[in-house]
Amino acid sequence: MLLYESLKSKVSQWRSANYESDYSAIGEILDYNCDPETQNLRYLRKAQFEALETYWYLRLKENTPHIFDLYCRLFTPSELLGSLGIHLTQEDLTKLLINGCGIDSIFEKIKSDDSFVKKYKLEAVRETLTLAYPSYILALAMGAGKTVLIGTIIATEFAMALEYPDGPFVNNALVFAPGKTILGALKELSDIPFEKLLPSVSTSSS
Repeated sequence: MLLYESLKSKVSQWRSANYESDYSAIGEILDYNCDPETQNLRYLRKAQFEALETYWYLRLKENTPHIFDLYCRLFTPSELLGSLGIHLTQEDLTKLLINGCGIDSIFEKIKSDDSFVKKYKLEAVRETLTLAYPSYILALAMGAGKTVLIGTIIATEFAMALEYPDGPFVNNALVFAPGKTILGALKELSDIPFEKLLPSVSTSSS
């Protein structure tokens, strides 16, 4: 099983539990995105909404873990190597597991041994292991609406920050876009109908 498959299952369970968390407003926001009469999304596309759910699942249920910690939570030790794309020869695998300290010796080898990393093309895994902070990439197909998704994430972060001033929520955001496309991206962000994404105060308090 791959990471996104495991996360999809976890997010589905969270949805079934009515987005239970220490910050109930996120449930109101996510529920509001689905029209109760038609059961259709008010504005976001299905892929965008699922990405938004996944973002908030990682933030509130997993507490924005380091990527490697997230893998360790979602996969058993026997699944971990395969889920990270680590496929060693039986000889190297046996040598590291027997002579080292179990599976941890493989990760230490990836962090410290350049030739080992090059041999198994594990540069991306090394970066995942050695980054000092959580780093996530939300990938959607071209034309799926990544700019709108970014705007939605920012808007919901700001809404949560207003609702919970002492909570772990974003008060500022910096958006990068290549070259002159930043102008189009900014216009697209400014045109987002945020009233279709965020409930009004009267709606959220009812």
